[in-house]
Amino acid sequence: MKKLHWTLLGMVSLASAFAVYYSFAAKAPRTGVQSARPYGVSSAPPADTLRTSAPMANGAVEYRANLAMASSKLDDENPLRAYKPTPGVSGRIALEEMRAKGIPATPLSATLALGLSRSGRLSDEERIAMPSILFALYNRENTSGANQDIALELKSLAADSNKQVAAYAATDYARLGYLPDTKQVLEQALQSGALPADSYFREMAHLIPSAPPEKQSEFMAEIRASSNRLASDILADALNSGQDFNAAPFLKSSEDMAQLLRATEPNFGQEVGLYGGTDGLRYETWLRASATMESAKTGRSLDDIIVAKLSETGTDPRKVLAYLSSWEAMPLLAEAAPDSQVQKLAAIARRHADQNPGNSYMRFLAETIEARMKYPPPASPKSMFNMPTGPAVSPVQTPDAPQVLPKHP
Repeated sequence: MKKLHWTLLGMVSLASAFAVYYSFAAKAPRTGVQSARPYGVSSAPPADTLRTSAPMANGAVEYRANLAMASSKLDDENPLRAYKPTPGVSGRIALEEMRAKGIPATPLSATLALGLSRSGRLSDEERIAMPSILFALYNRENTSGANQDIALELKSLAADSNKQVAAYAATDYARLGYLPDTKQVLEQALQSGALPADSYFREMAHLIPSAPPEKQSEFMAEIRASSNRLASDILADALNSGQDFNAAPFLKSSEDMAQLLRATEPNFGQEVGLYGGTDGLRYETWLRASATMESAKTGRSLDDIIVAKLSETGTDPRKVLAYLSSWEAMPLLAEAAPDSQVQKLAAIARRHADQNPGNSYMRFLAETIEARMKYPPPASPKSMFNMPTGPAVSPVQTPDAPQVLPKHP
């Protein structure tokens, strides 16, 4: 009887344990492959996930609402809403001031700007300001929702009979970045006389970084054939940046670029006592870009190439002044040893400044160079004025002076 009692008690305990186990299993979340299944139409996240995602959803709604309110406020204050066409220069000035203060890149702004441009109610002077307004509304994020319409309008204006409108529109269209027909638009403006050659090649140079590789080579070859100095300046600066987004790697490996630099070395004017700051900047940029190209081919250091170039016979001393006074030359100057070639170049710069005392800017550059050197060149001896010796020379008589005849005994 006692054995039967313990048997029955064991069975009851076992049944209770199974009941507890299944009760717990039913409440516990499932694991494994099923729980790893992403939420979709056929499955929903657990209740606790829904509870935590609710604040996030509310935050996103609130952000969108705030964004809409800000956009609405910008549209309420949009200067284009109140603009009324005003013939002549005053209307153009008003539009240019509006653009300078900023026009929000919203759908309303795009609608109003495109409407004004296409209305036929603007004077020729007002229409000159429209390309820059349209360009200001174009951005990578396409916040106006009208990037394509803006691009098409600029392309249309680039063929306008008003040469100023066409020039601004062609330039702004090119500044949108490379598009398959950008070169065609620029060529059309060049052939119509809207764009001068310098402006055309300037935009071609700016276009290279955003162009695909095969077009980069095509554009570079055309610029090289032109030997355009403005395009050379732009590309030399891009090369010196060393940045991929400026197409520096392509330019460094381009033989067309190397030929362009060889053909466009900047020079100063013939008046040796004058120093053009722009000429100095252009030469400094050109020299560093040229040295970068040569260094990539030969493995020589930039400084060695630059010092050798500045040391060539017949080099204009103003070129020495230009480069040695630049920020890029500061390490070169700081490390220059006594009697080094760099010290000799600094002496050439100082001597040229001393020979042209009327030019205070050249003197300032020479002093700047020496201030950056641990071992500046020795001071040149000052010239001494010596009184002439020998018999006194009688004064020369002029024809009008009274003649004194010698007295005879």
